[in-house]
This record gives sequence, structure tokens and C-alpha cells, in this order.
Amino acid sequence: MPPSFSNADLDSGQLPSIEQAHWQTLAPSYARMALLSGLGFWLPAGIGGLALSALGLIPVTTMLVATAWLLLLIPTLLSYPAARVKRYAIREQDVLFHEGLLWKSTTVIPRNRIQHIQTENGPLERWFGLVTLKCYGAGGQQADLVIPGLEEPLGQRLRQYLLNQADDRDEPEPDEGNDDVPQ
Repeated sequence: MPPSFSNADLDSGQLPSIEQAHWQTLAPSYARMALLSGLGFWLPAGIGGLALSALGLIPVTTMLVATAWLLLLIPTLLSYPAARVKRYAIREQDVLFHEGLLWKSTTVIPRNRIQHIQTENGPLERWFGLVTLKCYGAGGQQADLVIPGLEEPLGQRLRQYLLNQADDRDEPEPDEGNDDVPQ
């Protein structure tokens, strides 16, 4: 007899709520690192553009270069508050990441779908003692969930914890009480 198919309606009031998750903030130094990273590019670019304009080497007015530079600098200045609102949660069945000042986004990946986990950090992150945790799902080439700005010891512990959970799922349950299984 084929197994019966069931697709019952669920009461939306009994679904788990993201608001009830125990959200963790990123390392405080992450916001400073994000701001420094952006300023490290835009400050020299703006100063160079203003100098080239003042010397007459580019055919635009200094005021136009300064205005364009200030407009391009706005996203960099917003990187600090944007980094401060990012947060994550590790729950029994899933991992969550929330980000966004104006356009908010929450990514949820079921823990049983995580196939590969890695931590990485560039020179600036190493200087601040931070890592980025990346979780990959089955068959994906890009990370399904990226949590930047974790303090390195915490990032390594989270990585190992999630890997151990994945290993525990892969091990078959012992079949106790079945006499047909050779011991």
C-alpha cells in the first residue's frame, strides 16, 4: 500500500515567530571597520578628484567634483549605522540573519540544509579580530547565509557547533532491540 499523502493546513498563529528569536548583535568593532573600509577608498578618491580638478587636469569644476564626491560618500557614512542594526540568531532548527536600515532583509536557513560552513577574514577584519561566517546549502556555489563581523573566537565556535550538528544528523541512529541486526 503506498504511503498516504498529507497536506493539512497550519494555523499561522502557531508558527514560530522570528521576533521571539534570541537575536545577537555583531561585534562592536564591526561598525567601525565597515566605516573605515569605505572611508579608506572614498577619502583618497575624493581628495584626488578635487586635486585634479583644481589643477585643471580634468575638465570639470571643483564644485561639481566636491558635490559628486559628497553624494558618493553618503552610502559610506551610512555603513556605520547599517552595521549596527545587523544581527543573527542560532535556533534549534535554523540560523537567522537580519540586516538593513531602509530595505530590511531577514535570511533564514534551516540547519538541516547546511552542507558546508567556512570562516574567512581579510586583512582589515584580521586587524579588528573579526571573521565572516558563511553557510552553504546543498548544491550551491555561493553562501546561502553570510554573517559578517563576528569576533574570531565566537566565529570559530559557531562554525564548529554547526559542523558538529551536521555530523550528528549524518550518523544513523543505533537500532536497539532489533535481533536481526548482527552485533
